[in-house]
Amino acid sequence: MSTKKEQSILEILNSFNEMADIVLAQLSLIEKLMTIDDKTELEELNARIKRNENEIDKFEVSISDKFINAIVLYQPVASDIRKLVSVYRITINLERIGDIVMNIKYALETIRDSEEFKAMSELILNMLLSGKIMVEKSLLSFVNNDTDYAIWTIKNDSVVDEMNHKLLVNSISKAKLSNKTKEMLLSYAEMKNIITNIERIADHATNIAEATIYSLRGTDVRHSGFDKAPENGKQNSDND
Repeated sequence: MSTKKEQSILEILNSFNEMADIVLAQLSLIEKLMTIDDKTELEELNARIKRNENEIDKFEVSISDKFINAIVLYQPVASDIRKLVSVYRITINLERIGDIVMNIKYALETIRDSEEFKAMSELILNMLLSGKIMVEKSLLSFVNNDTDYAIWTIKNDSVVDEMNHKLLVNSISKAKLSNKTKEMLLSYAEMKNIITNIERIADHATNIAEATIYSLRGTDVRHSGFDKAPENGKQNSDND
């Protein structure tokens, strides 16, 4: 591998790691945002989340440009192409997770003081934590070349989906006990928005895990399932 080619790929991986760290920080910040009431701290957190979102968008554009340049200028071998394509796919999902965090932030501004949100906040936080863990493990699977974490993430996607369903059922049950009108319905609509966005975080974590398996095994499991992918040590042969 040429020195310039190595440097090009290293720059992409470094940018990717920085972007991943910021996205994980965003998930921690939005989790904290759900639990605090101090106005000054809320303003500081909202400002940090907005700044981080701008950085995430910049990284997505930068990595995309570097990805194209690496492919066109240095014609990497198959194994490097798989790595770069996986990074590109994961980057897109990370950027979308960043957008989801912003959606949750805006929804929280509307419903954080509602009785409906207070009643359901603990369950929503548990669901967010599950999605966050899925993102963390899917990223670890890529960084550490570990398909076990990737497979764990794919399997646990259904767990978060089930939590979504239970949240909706519980919300409907709560509504039967209340005589609220338009404001209550708006609160439930916004709460549904948060719940759906958290579920989407888990979906993107699954996409990241699938990209990891593609990078390590050379097999696209997005539609066939990870159980049909070759075992470790039986990857597609590459011209190194």
